[in-house]
Amino acid sequence: MIYNGGTTFLKGDDILNKPKLLAQSALYLIVCELASFVIVMFFPMAYQSIGVGMSIVFGICSTGACVALYGDFCSKAGRKAGIKDSRLEGVDNSYFGFFMGLVPTGINYIFVILVYLSKFGVVSYDFYPWYKTLAFYFMPWTYLFAPNTLVDGVSTTVAAVDLPWYGMLVITILPLVFLFTCYFSFYVGYKNYDMKSKIVYGK
Repeated sequence: MIYNGGTTFLKGDDILNKPKLLAQSALYLIVCELASFVIVMFFPMAYQSIGVGMSIVFGICSTGACVALYGDFCSKAGRKAGIKDSRLEGVDNSYFGFFMGLVPTGINYIFVILVYLSKFGVVSYDFYPWYKTLAFYFMPWTYLFAPNTLVDGVSTTVAAVDLPWYGMLVITILPLVFLFTCYFSFYVGYKNYDMKSKIVYGK
């Protein structure tokens, strides 16, 4: 029980559990990875048959799955947080979605930094193939600037040192998707905005 403002006692459930939300935000990356795997499973075959257009189609679908998953998770968390905070005087956690978004964004930037270290020879190990596996939800976008090549019938990824500068720019920007999605979704849920009515009916 927590004493609030000299008037009421609050249960632990009335207080926003921030560490739990941050941990869940990290675990949702695993869900995104699995969802993207199902979506991108046939991407290499489609790319070989149809071409670069499939990079955009599958890229939108796989990244869109991450946006949908995190958007749903953060909006629900924001709605619950708004209800809890309404019981507390002077408490406003409407911006906590930013910190929830920092978790998956930060994890992805660890991958990006390792790719940079590989590209510029700071580490001898080529991390780029691992990046494409760990950030599977962004993999189709990498085919826009560094598609796999067939060597003796085996699909071989480009080495980090051979990545073009605009490709490095792309993988540097992509993780921000998580930050914007989490912040916006949590804020909308917290404020209890009816986005369906706003979009469909303009209300």
